[in-house]
Amino acid sequence: MSGKDYAKEIIVPKHRHDFYQLQYLVSGSENLIIGDKPFTMKPNYLSIFDSNEYHEYSFNKRSRIVDIKFNMVSDLRTLLDDLFNKSVFLVEDMMIRNKFSQLTDQGIYFQKSEDRQILINIDTQVKLILLELAHSTAPEPMLISSEKCPDVDTDSNDPVALMTQYMFDNYSEKITLDILSQKFHYSKSQIINLFSDQKHQTPMYILQKIRLQYAKQLLSETGYSIGQIANEVGFNNNYFTKLFLKYEKQLPSEYRTAKQKESHEIILNTSFDITTQP
Repeated sequence: MSGKDYAKEIIVPKHRHDFYQLQYLVSGSENLIIGDKPFTMKPNYLSIFDSNEYHEYSFNKRSRIVDIKFNMVSDLRTLLDDLFNKSVFLVEDMMIRNKFSQLTDQGIYFQKSEDRQILINIDTQVKLILLELAHSTAPEPMLISSEKCPDVDTDSNDPVALMTQYMFDNYSEKITLDILSQKFHYSKSQIINLFSDQKHQTPMYILQKIRLQYAKQLLSETGYSIGQIANEVGFNNNYFTKLFLKYEKQLPSEYRTAKQKESHEIILNTSFDITTQP
């Protein structure tokens, strides 16, 4: 992570790298090209580059950016598909802007720290901010198993789309066929038939997969206990462990251990050499 000033007319030529990169423009103006798409960055704009994605940028005036280079597990990258597809957007939420400011202060303050817990904490904050951004910029950032959640138009007359969106929005709450029936004015048998015809699955199966996907995210990115995670996603602890084992073929604790081995901490460095890794 770095907070870096760029002088006017500085040019960083076309390049790519095998990690992910996020830039948040604090002040100034940046001309950015991602792939073959040009963008003009203004203050409070954020850009995010995929691994091995070509990009280049230059500056119209003296500019300051927060630059974060990081790795992440494949499950989290999948959750952020819509964020990477959008590439550049304005961060309008003042709370998220403040979090970037606080994150930069922490990164600079702890840049020489060898305390693994501090580095993991900062790394986790980065990824939680990305998840917040994905939620605020994309209507359907979550997944069902390995398939992308279907597009949901909240003005649609498609009851399956509306009920699926409801499950995504309220996965941590109690959801039953009775509740869906009361809210959407279909009988329980009609709901089952609608999902069977369109999804070839029951609505409760879809709900379980949504909850498990969120649980996997929490297992990978937080230090919450298994019981806490079960409660967060709407399960009781024993049923969560049984269901996780059924669908993932491993215990939640085993999944967490495997993902922690795959993950990499964020690089904290205020003098990152842009000539070698811009």
